Amino acid sequence: MSVEGWGEPGGEGVGAGLGVRRATPADLDAIMEVERAAHAHPWQRESFEREFTLEWSRIWVATEGERVAGFLAFWRVLDELHILDVAVHPDFQRRGIARGMLEMLIALGHAHEVVSVLLEVRVSNKPAIALYKRLGFERMGRRKRYYDDGEDAWVMCAELG
Repeated sequence: MSVEGWGEPGGEGVGAGLGVRRATPADLDAIMEVERAAHAHPWQRESFEREFTLEWSRIWVATEGERVAGFLAFWRVLDELHILDVAVHPDFQRRGIARGMLEMLIALGHAHEVVSVLLEVRVSNKPAIALYKRLGFERMGRRKRYYDDGEDAWVMCAELG
């Protein structure tokens, strides 16, 4: 199923003074700043550049004024959503931005007949795992040596259907 015309956050906010919109390639420098500040093992710029070329891929950015505070990258594949990356700049963490974007994505999934939302998360990332569990995700498997540094990943799923 195509995501053309689908997956737009509609400009809703995720907190006081924060809005969410679909990212464009012009946001790439800001996305990379957030990615590098938020993750010990950041994605490469080329990975994000590729996401902008894929019909089934979307990146949303949470903004405060002109500044990108965080982002959410995901795919829609048939009746599933796959979360690729979520990051919030340390200057904006603990304000509910990641949770707000994830809740928006789940609500969009409910509205568009998505049956499940999947993701991989580092087994050591306890804060993210706790957030995902609060949002209804459950562990469904483990990918051994999933990350470049050899760390395993939990596969987590939220059933929407």
